Amino acid sequence: MNIKLRAGEPAMGYQFTRTNRLVVSDDGYFYRTRECDLIGPFFTEAEALYDLNVFVKVSEIEQNLQLDDFFDEKMSA
Repeated sequence: MNIKLRAGEPAMGYQFTRTNRLVVSDDGYFYRTRECDLIGPFFTEAEALYDLNVFVKVSEIEQNLQLDDFFDEKMSA
């Protein structure tokens, strides 16, 4: 089994494997977030995967912005 680390995880210590986030039902394609929310439906698998990639990138940007705000607050105190 090929283990992939989540973004920001150290190479040692706890490791979480990525599960298939794509869910297919009669209503279409969905993807599951880490919070177990189902996002969709999408008409095609490609649309669902594209939106999943956008979701991941936006989440990374939001996390970086929160870290920047945290460090800015610490530096001004």
